Amino acid sequence: MTGPASPPAADRAGMSAYRLLAAVHVTHDYFADGRPPCMLFSPHAATAAFLRRFDMRMHAEGSGFVIGVCDGQRANLWSERIDEGTPRALCFDVRSADPESAYYTEAVTASAQVADDAVRVPPLLPVEPSASAPLATLALPLNPGPADDFAGWDAAACVSYRLCLRSPGTIWKYVLVGDWRDRKLAVVDPRGEVAFTAPASERMPDGSAALATYSSVPITLRERPAQRFQLHDVTDAPGRVLVPRLPGARPRGLWREMQGSTPIAVSEIFVHS
Repeated sequence: MTGPASPPAADRAGMSAYRLLAAVHVTHDYFADGRPPCMLFSPHAATAAFLRRFDMRMHAEGSGFVIGVCDGQRANLWSERIDEGTPRALCFDVRSADPESAYYTEAVTASAQVADDAVRVPPLLPVEPSASAPLATLALPLNPGPADDFAGWDAAACVSYRLCLRSPGTIWKYVLVGDWRDRKLAVVDPRGEVAFTAPASERMPDGSAALATYSSVPITLRERPAQRFQLHDVTDAPGRVLVPRLPGARPRGLWREMQGSTPIAVSEIFVHS
């Protein structure tokens, strides 16, 4: 697991008189290295004004950001740890610049977060679902200890937080398009972990016919799917392999389909003869 983002050399030089107050690192299990690119971190208006008021530095890089404060302002910060009777928090919206992120990111919940000895779970504010909503909103406490006095707070090290983003599980639907010459087909998992329904005829939007087969269980979306499903011709025994490795699900193929009266998340994957 990689650690929180740190400023590049040029910025570190400019922050030499600053001490890190907090660091946030975002992980995402969709990506092979766990590091989501194109992350955006936006302070709320009140937080942005507070950062400017105390000349605090925020530096975002890659999948995280850090907040620094100069030593001369730490006593002043301590005096502002309470905001209208409640502990002050610095609030940031977390978004992705990747337009496909909504397809491969589940709703962020506190229960999905993981803490250990090195990092804390960032406090989260509720997010109302909408097309413009952030993936998450962080509320980082100014006094995270919480410390009882300035000396204890001032002596505390930078607090590291980790926000865990997760991919949804979807039913994989292979749509077999074209002329399969009346073969009897089957999608097979050589590992024997996932079964698929027998291909059944389905009418396409343009009126043409195709064969559709569904996974028996949801499969988590991944940037590099580990599954190695195959397409077999089982018209005669023994069957033979037509496609040794079928393509995996991609985010853009995600849609909703009714299974009886229940909507399910389906990833459509087209395979042409």
